[in-house]
Amino acid sequence: MKLINLLAATMLTVSLASAEDVMKKSMSIMENGMTQIQQGFLNNNLELIKSGSALVKEGNALFSKKEVIAEYLPKNKKHMVNVAENAAKRIDLDVTVLELNLDDKAYINAANAYSDMLNACARCHSIVRSW
Repeated sequence: MKLINLLAATMLTVSLASAEDVMKKSMSIMENGMTQIQQGFLNNNLELIKSGSALVKEGNALFSKKEVIAEYLPKNKKHMVNVAENAAKRIDLDVTVLELNLDDKAYINAANAYSDMLNACARCHSIVRSW
């Protein structure tokens, strides 16, 4: 019986650590992507913007499912899973809008999409982290 309890505790610990690893990896990838996009706009470097948007998409995909988000959130924040999920959807849409505007050479609109992406990140962080 003790062995079963020990195995159950180990599995719970591994699953919680795994959720945190996904969250940390996702946020790190998105941070790098957002930084590249900003540098691309500041230096008129379209390739940097495009590579940054690809990173944001990749990172956002890792941490956009309700189940993964719920595993990461502390007990007293579990009810806010929809806030984080909606932010992920907004970021996904903004990346698409940014890329479409880049293709159309509508750089101001692309920059506005980047700005909205940044606002989605800040809004989620402020609510979920109680800033």
